[in-house]
Amino acid sequence: MVKRKMSRVNFKVDAVLQYKKSTFKCCVRNISLTGLFLLTDADINIGETAKITVKMESDTTEGQMLLQCEVVRKEKDGLGFQFVEMPLDSYMFLRNLVAYNYGNFNVIDEEYCRHLASKRMKEPGV
Repeated sequence: MVKRKMSRVNFKVDAVLQYKKSTFKCCVRNISLTGLFLLTDADINIGETAKITVKMESDTTEGQMLLQCEVVRKEKDGLGFQFVEMPLDSYMFLRNLVAYNYGNFNVIDEEYCRHLASKRMKEPGV
């Protein structure tokens, strides 16, 4: 089994997946700072991009995360996505959500710093 580079947290919440002209109601199974897994019957090929809206509602918070994602894994019960782009407010909400559910903000921040550093090292000319 491959060890994940980012901590994932189980997080069940409804989401809307938009791919080309189709819209699918889905459920998030788990999430990290760099991706999520959606329970869905959508048939999207690995490498394709889609938009995902995750609505967040609780007694104290209401909002949504807008995510541009790429399919990186297909399973019989859903799709694994890597985040390609998201607004800053969506990232801040995501960071707080993952860190709170993981239980350690420092670990989550350190993982993300390592992730950014590894991306930077791979860029041409750096």
